[in-house]
Amino acid sequence: MTRATIPLDNSRLNDYCPPVPSVIAGSLKQHTAFSSGEQEVLLGIRIAAARLTEPWEKFLKTEADLTPNQYNVLRILRGSHPTRLPSGEIAERMISRDPDVTRLVDRLSRRGLVSRVRGRQDRRVVEVGITDKGRELLKSLDSHVDRMPRAMIGHLGPRKLEQLRHLLEALIADLGTFP
Repeated sequence: MTRATIPLDNSRLNDYCPPVPSVIAGSLKQHTAFSSGEQEVLLGIRIAAARLTEPWEKFLKTEADLTPNQYNVLRILRGSHPTRLPSGEIAERMISRDPDVTRLVDRLSRRGLVSRVRGRQDRRVVEVGITDKGRELLKSLDSHVDRMPRAMIGHLGPRKLEQLRHLLEALIADLGTFP
């Protein structure tokens, strides 16, 4: 005796099994659909960026009494050392744009981590350089800088990291504009 197979009727499956929310929706405790795929992805990027940078921000504050932007300025200046940079060029190189680079430089200068001099060609331009004390501080953080990416995203493995890198490059190379 052969059994006949009866096809399952799954036409109403979604009525009985609501879609599983994405990790992004779950992180936001959102129960309604996003208005677009772009909105969901953009929020996902913002969540990931916040979750990735938060431990680093806390570490910098407790270990070096630096903000991420102050740290970024020091890294930029170490990279250009011994050449000094005008504030405008520092601002252009920053990861997170800070409209008040002068204020950042003032705080770093008060701690002796950077020095400022008037430009040779144009006395109105202030050129900023990293001091030995600033380089020593960065050197003390270098091992943590190397360890942090592995600790935070190393679990993705080489293949997914390469995919993510390609996606980020495509995104950064051709960002849309708003408004």
